[in-house]
Amino acid sequence: MATRVIQWATGPVGRAALRETIENPDLELVGVLVHNTDKVGTDAGALVGLPPTGVTATDSKAAILSLDADVVVHAASKAVGTDASVDDIEALLASGKSVISTTSYVHVPTVGDDVYRRFQHACAKGGSRFLAAGEHPGYMFERLAVGLTLMSQRVDKITVREFVDCSQMPQVEMLVDLMGMGRQPEEITTTSRVFRSMSVEFEQSLAAAADALSLRIDDIRTDIETATVRHDVVLAHTTLPAGSVVGQILRWTAFRGGEPLLVAEEYWACTDDIPGWDLPLDGHTVRVLIEGAPTINLELGIDISPIPQLGGVSGGVVAVAMTAVRAIPYVMKAKPGIVVPEIFGAYRWPS
Repeated sequence: MATRVIQWATGPVGRAALRETIENPDLELVGVLVHNTDKVGTDAGALVGLPPTGVTATDSKAAILSLDADVVVHAASKAVGTDASVDDIEALLASGKSVISTTSYVHVPTVGDDVYRRFQHACAKGGSRFLAAGEHPGYMFERLAVGLTLMSQRVDKITVREFVDCSQMPQVEMLVDLMGMGRQPEEITTTSRVFRSMSVEFEQSLAAAADALSLRIDDIRTDIETATVRHDVVLAHTTLPAGSVVGQILRWTAFRGGEPLLVAEEYWACTDDIPGWDLPLDGHTVRVLIEGAPTINLELGIDISPIPQLGGVSGGVVAVAMTAVRAIPYVMKAKPGIVVPEIFGAYRWPS
């Protein structure tokens, strides 16, 4: 029998997940929640350029809750923040529907003790399961880097670096106003809205990795480095003046006993000629460095170009969506509760 699936939200990630659900013979789409009223009443197939499915989109959460379904692929926008989705996820779980979310819950205890208790109680009430999916955070540190440690006799430190090419970003307001490119270095701080929003995710990522490694961490510290160049940087949609910020490193470091043990770094760059920065600006690149015995280096690239046969959606978006859809059969076999993927053979940090 096919697993009955509801798609919650149809932004870029949601549409990629929706297409995969429709085309997967082991899954049966039974409902679609949309936030855009223009999509209400539209057949799910039409939302992703596929033939009619007989399932029409609704903006009624009550209607979605009343459906008989096994699992919900929850792809609400991260822009609304984690707090905004807690009530929805709790209600879905309590109604007996398992939830796989791509929205910032990779380590629920870090989100908050209250949220953790609410999700646990809702799972117990509904006999349901909750899993946080995602590519980074969600996979690169918590599962890929941790998984690599099964080859380690000793681990001293793990660093995961993500490199983002900002040079082609079409939204100038996001690049300048939100991310701070083109501003003066002293204006870039860890108190910015974008950094605080990302901290919600990356602090969870480090905490989840620490749990998988049996590592007790004392605290997580944050900082930002900025880079400037002496010439104007001409981008596709704007120009950054000489001496202004053209690159940033956002960093989260987990410490134990004063020693930095887990590090997540986000490299944002608008040019590849920043002195001292080894930048693979070829789309989306992640580098994993495990220092220990032996030391392990891994570089992974994801082609973020649009995929024509998938409706032109970015490869990066598809990667996020697939982490949710591919998890469905495993989640449905798990015991009710918050599901934590087991990583066999991972290194166990000595206490």
